[in-house]
Amino acid sequence: MEPLTEVEIRRLADDWYRNLDVHAPVEVVLALVAEDGFEIRIPEGTFRGHDGFTEVYESWIRRFFDETHKVNQLNVTPTGDMADVTVVVNWQARAWDPPEPKSKWLDIDAYQTWVVQRSPASGLPVILTYTVDAMKPMPGSASL
Repeated sequence: MEPLTEVEIRRLADDWYRNLDVHAPVEVVLALVAEDGFEIRIPEGTFRGHDGFTEVYESWIRRFFDETHKVNQLNVTPTGDMADVTVVVNWQARAWDPPEPKSKWLDIDAYQTWVVQRSPASGLPVILTYTVDAMKPMPGSASL
């Protein structure tokens, strides 16, 4: 397999966040994660595989809306058909936690690390592991 490039990984990150913003069908988002060995470590817990991701994604699209993600920093360290990626993304959204009478506004910088690999099936880069390392609310933001 060809080594991963920074351009490919930037495209993957753009696709990932664009799909989160528009609440794309889960099948579209699943195409961006590894079929085997995928793991996501987020404040809600650790979820594995496509079933685990589907569970957490469906909870996100019911809780969060009016979302925008802006990548402020993306550092890629490729090693052949894998790459270590650090991401700082500003995430703005509204969140509703039933039975609260109103939603709350979130403006958070999320610090993440990803491991990306080239999919043996499609040849495209996919996320193997996705870890939220820290979340820093901006002034005026509600907390999660």
